[in-house]
Amino acid sequence: MIQTSNFWLLLFSTVLIYWFLPLKFRAGFLALASYAYLASIEPVAVTVLIAWILVFFYVTPHAMTEKQPTRLIVPALILAILGYLFYYKYFPILVGLFPTLEFLKSPIVPLGISYFTFKLIHYAVEVVRGNITDRSLSRFFCYIFLYPIFTAGPIERFDHFLANREDSWQRQSMVEGATRIVYGLIKLFVIGKLFIAQLLQPWVTGGSVLTPLDLISHLTSLQTHEVWGYLALTFLYAYIEFSAYSDIAIGASRLYGFRIMENFNFPILASNIGEFWKRWHMTLVGWIQRYIYLPTIGLTRSPYAAVYSTFLTMGLWHGATSNWILWGAYHATGVSIFLTWGRIKRSRGWHTVLGNSWKYVGVPFTFAFVTGSYAFSATSGYGGWTGLRVFAKLLGYNLGLNPLH
Repeated sequence: MIQTSNFWLLLFSTVLIYWFLPLKFRAGFLALASYAYLASIEPVAVTVLIAWILVFFYVTPHAMTEKQPTRLIVPALILAILGYLFYYKYFPILVGLFPTLEFLKSPIVPLGISYFTFKLIHYAVEVVRGNITDRSLSRFFCYIFLYPIFTAGPIERFDHFLANREDSWQRQSMVEGATRIVYGLIKLFVIGKLFIAQLLQPWVTGGSVLTPLDLISHLTSLQTHEVWGYLALTFLYAYIEFSAYSDIAIGASRLYGFRIMENFNFPILASNIGEFWKRWHMTLVGWIQRYIYLPTIGLTRSPYAAVYSTFLTMGLWHGATSNWILWGAYHATGVSIFLTWGRIKRSRGWHTVLGNSWKYVGVPFTFAFVTGSYAFSATSGYGGWTGLRVFAKLLGYNLGLNPLH
């Protein structure tokens, strides 16, 4: 979205109008401007979202009574919006398995569906918990539709959105927002697209810019270190690109006086996989920890069940493919091993012996472990067996073609 001229035209034309308007009209104006921009990209799905917003806004408060029937309101709303997400994002996978269902398939996935689904679920749950009491429809519309963060996050919390907004123009906020946007553009175009993609990758992979298809097609002939290099750069590029989009989204929102939640905190410097997941896509991790991890651990009393449910959910959030399921299982296994190691260290007192000086040794190992997960995510369009083949190549093995074919 940020690579279109309309995004920048909207940003620079509405910021001035926004601050000249009386306070009571600003949220409604920004919501309307965001809707108009998003509707110009995908009018039907974005308009349907209005219905979802109205349903969640007006129906959710009725679940706060103690009557048994009303306690089913929020679960029903959550199942409904998850069904909407499933139909567009995951049902096409089933259609591929059962061609007779082809007539039910929708050709277009609604814009930003994963992000607004999680935001609506967050709103419903927190209203019932009593953590959200604001009943302004214009602010709720603004929260859901806010165009800088609509498609790529961060996954803002409504309570944070309300508590971290400014009611008057602040010069410092303008400077911070503009600086953050410039920072994001430099990361995206100079570091990401120019340095990593065009200069560094050919040097690492033997003189050519590889695509995932090139990697798969020449997998047996590539050297192990070349595959490691390709996936490491894929990881780096994904981080630079995604964090750059977050920078621009946070900076653009800052121009309107909103201090949006941070999404990255230099995850490539993490010294262990646990710390990595406290630094990477922090708003998604925070959402899943709040609504998947904690309920699961409360239900099962097993941190390992909670970890696996967390990462499988995270994998499915990215895509309903065997690659993303393997990706989730890979990270869940890594975090589970890390948790077990932590328990062993504490029980034997090794954490006091090893101290903090050893944590920096873990940085390259953590980087390598995360790089390994890109064997699955970088090949997400080519099937889980292909991901396993690439991962085996990282270990120096050549697996054959899918034995099922």
